[in-house]
Amino acid sequence: MKLTIFKAALVTGLLGSLIACSPAQQNSVQLGADSTSIIGGAPVESKDAIGKSTVALVASVVTQDGQEGQFICTGSLLTNNVVLTAGHCVPEVGSEYKEVALYVIFNTDLNNMQRGDVRLVVDHVIHEGYGKIGEQGEDAHDLALVKFAGPMAAGYQLAKFLDDESLLTTGKKVTLAGYGLIETDGVNTKSDNKLRKVDVEIVEDFGKHEILLDQTQGKGACHGDSGGPAFLEINGTQYVWGVTSRGAGKDGKDDCSLVSVYTKVKSEATFVKDALQKLSGK
Repeated sequence: MKLTIFKAALVTGLLGSLIACSPAQQNSVQLGADSTSIIGGAPVESKDAIGKSTVALVASVVTQDGQEGQFICTGSLLTNNVVLTAGHCVPEVGSEYKEVALYVIFNTDLNNMQRGDVRLVVDHVIHEGYGKIGEQGEDAHDLALVKFAGPMAAGYQLAKFLDDESLLTTGKKVTLAGYGLIETDGVNTKSDNKLRKVDVEIVEDFGKHEILLDQTQGKGACHGDSGGPAFLEINGTQYVWGVTSRGAGKDGKDDCSLVSVYTKVKSEATFVKDALQKLSGK
């Protein structure tokens, strides 16, 4: 089984329009038609608890050879100014990029995004073990925390996190959420720019810090859902237990049709605690 990182899905024209707007201009911002949600899922309503704690992350980058691009990921509100996401969702200036800007978007429907929904990311911490995978490709430590400027948007709330990972057993139904693709055959893609959710089942643990989820029923996470939450419902309350990292398709196709890999948040509690301290300046 060949696992590949879920790419931060490409978007077109989002931040250019947003940054160019002056206060006197129209506030509505439109995403390009070829931009990037959960495959086989349903839209998340803004009043849904999942929608109140899940945000989009959009990166605007310039490569070393001058190519410009914008990419979308998903994240969960950890504190009133910090989002938990995947490590590969946070590009840094270096050998690949000479300019990077990252934004948090508070809206379940990016087609109707307003300027007031956007927050600039001012700092971040990527897991120091990110990319150092095990012999079977497990435990990539694909986590990051990003800190944004300004307040959390009205109507949003902090995610609740699962404390007991022993509840994550084979066959257990969990709910995934993200802004990624809604259809793909590995070549052609389709999206609607909305936060979506879908139920899948746990397959098994994948190393110490990760879990494999079943995506063979034509539904699950894909590109653009990276960094997004996996929930377990307990007594009517949704608890975040995982963060989207990567996956595999049947017969080696890049179509997200076999499994997805999620990082277990509780098992990475030391990183989360230390990263929060760094971001708070302590």
